[in-house]
Amino acid sequence: MLSSRVQADESPAINMTPMVDVILCLLVFFMAATRLYDWDENEFAVNVPEVSDAAPITVAPEDLILTIRGPGSVVVGETSYHLDGLATMLGEARARYANQGVIIRGDASLAYQDLADVLAACDQAGIRNVRLPVRTRDRGTGLP
Repeated sequence: MLSSRVQADESPAINMTPMVDVILCLLVFFMAATRLYDWDENEFAVNVPEVSDAAPITVAPEDLILTIRGPGSVVVGETSYHLDGLATMLGEARARYANQGVIIRGDASLAYQDLADVLAACDQAGIRNVRLPVRTRDRGTGLP
């Protein structure tokens, strides 16, 4: 009877030692990890290797915008070209950058033959990255 009375008087206790150990370990870990983020690149003395004939890293050039003005007349930037001169200029652009892109613009009433001639000049120069910009048709108008 005495043993049951002793058990009833004892209140349960939580052992705090493992929890304090875990908290201290986490504290030490985060203190060490935050010190790693404070390092600056200039703190390390590194001799970077040198090369003499390395080409500069360049980005891809912008697409050339070809505006068809009429039969056999194409404007690139502020320069007007005939189809033969256009093929030559596109070939030189492709020689500078192999994946040179072009955007072909023209009036909606443009003859299909004029567009086909410019596409043939692009094909002759070896340019495969060709885009034709369009805009959406108004819903009120239908096909002719």
